Amino acid sequence: YLLLYLEETYGLTNEKKIDNAIGIVANENKYHPIRDYLSSLVWDGTERIRFCLRHFLGADADDYTYEALKLFLMGAISRAFQPGCKFEIMLCLVGGQGAGKSTFFRLLAVRDEWFSDDLRKLDDDNVYRKLQGHWIIEMSEMMATANAKSIEEIKSFLSRQKEVYKIPYETHPADRPRQCVFGGTSNALDFLPLDRS
Repeated sequence: YLLLYLEETYGLTNEKKIDNAIGIVANENKYHPIRDYLSSLVWDGTERIRFCLRHFLGADADDYTYEALKLFLMGAISRAFQPGCKFEIMLCLVGGQGAGKSTFFRLLAVRDEWFSDDLRKLDDDNVYRKLQGHWIIEMSEMMATANAKSIEEIKSFLSRQKEVYKIPYETHPADRPRQCVFGGTSNALDFLPLDRS
């Protein structure tokens, strides 16, 4: 329907010209649903972060858990408004099976399409495409880190501010600043890999 409309209304029949026209219109009508959502929120003055992990997961309501969650949330907001900003922290939640760790990260993402738990390996060729469009990325059972060769590989992955790659149908690779943060879940405390480097 769109191709027919462009042909009849604007006389565009060349595929390259149609792609360029669609690109121009898309760039003129950009929007960012996560930014729009965050900008629409109005704080009612009630402190929630301090007791959030205790309320949802039964964690201690101490200064450490408060600061860890606050830092994670500030990083998530910063990445939404300033894609590619430096943020090297991964909030790791450890607890028994069924404790709600994954559900907690899914709830923080607000919408299912802004959440992903599909990151299994850090060196997968498609890993960067799995990040795009998502805000909160859960490393479920820390699988991605368990498959890493070393702690340095994990740190390098988490500290990247952008990826450069080409998605299907694009002609050239492009810089893609990160707009996501990472959360890890595990049932056991020994989730970091042995250094195999």
